[in-house]
Amino acid sequence: MGKMQELFHAFEPNMIKLYWNQYTSPRMEFFSNEVPGVPFGSGFLVAIKHGFMDIPHIHDGADNYFIFTGPTLDNIWEDEFEVDMFMGDSAQSMEMYKITKPTVVHVPAGVWHCPVYYKNVGRGINNFMWYKGTSTGRVYPKIDENGEPTVFYEKDNWVHPCKYEPEKNCVYCGRCFSQEDGPVNEYMKPLFENMSHEHKYANCIHELKPDYHNLGDAVVSPRITFGQDDLPFIDREFSFNAIVKPCKLGDDEPVSNGQIAEFIWFSGCDSVDPWNSFDAEVEIMLGEDPDHMEKVVFDKPGVIAVHPGIWRGPITVKRVGKPLFMQPWYMSDKQRYKIVQKTVDGEKVKVFQEKADIKDPTPGDELFMFLKK
Repeated sequence: MGKMQELFHAFEPNMIKLYWNQYTSPRMEFFSNEVPGVPFGSGFLVAIKHGFMDIPHIHDGADNYFIFTGPTLDNIWEDEFEVDMFMGDSAQSMEMYKITKPTVVHVPAGVWHCPVYYKNVGRGINNFMWYKGTSTGRVYPKIDENGEPTVFYEKDNWVHPCKYEPEKNCVYCGRCFSQEDGPVNEYMKPLFENMSHEHKYANCIHELKPDYHNLGDAVVSPRITFGQDDLPFIDREFSFNAIVKPCKLGDDEPVSNGQIAEFIWFSGCDSVDPWNSFDAEVEIMLGEDPDHMEKVVFDKPGVIAVHPGIWRGPITVKRVGKPLFMQPWYMSDKQRYKIVQKTVDGEKVKVFQEKADIKDPTPGDELFMFLKK
């Protein structure tokens, strides 16, 4: 196994939602403690039953992104579902946004949000969550001893005993939390009654539009794409791709995104059962420089973490038994550019291909080293 193979991180089945009967289990997660130096956390949470996710809270240092779709990622525009997303300035009176199409929700740090109310679930609702920063510290509402509303701060070292096994700490397994229709409806009732209708955060809700691409018939069209052209103040870029035939994607020659990391998710297209719906073999060329590239091969769900400075060649889908889901994800507060290696007058030089003019580059940007000729 070459060094570059370590950049593939297989999704290990996470059973943390085993007793939460409104979600699939296991779930796919990829959090920053798994890959050193990765300043975010993300994961799929797939609802299969009417209910709600979480109570109103604020993250102490994280922007949240929720990406809602139906469960069938190779038929993403046909699935029917309905989600009520709550967010606003007050835990007691939040705005509600109804979501029935593939949609991105951006919750800025410090904004109250949740519950996410899974109203019409059908076969399932796929909720891809992404945290920019840390999500371990949360502020929750509570009622004090005088009956007045206040808040409390939950940090990652806040613990309390398990209801069933007091000698152990609570791990939020879900055994003592009812998601039956009666308690769910009772909890949601005052949230609907006290809703704010200000719609202050309407610009944080973005319904995704079909992207009719020219990648060939191996990739289902239309697909989902998202970036700064959709929400100018958002600094993420991603696409959802369903691959149904063997193919080669990306650049034939190695490229580098300079100081911008690239993450590429792979799973089966059935988000309700992403492991058993995975039946493919994928090969990606990676290297520390374009002259020393290695094959990274895998046949299971996981994510390729292409760290800044790593060079990537083509993505070759060698075998497809079932539709394959691929999601490239970029963390960037500026439009990306690609660095390539060329031979000029018999000498190898590195140049960049502009996607746009790069303004105000950071001091460490490789752009400084690769001058245009």
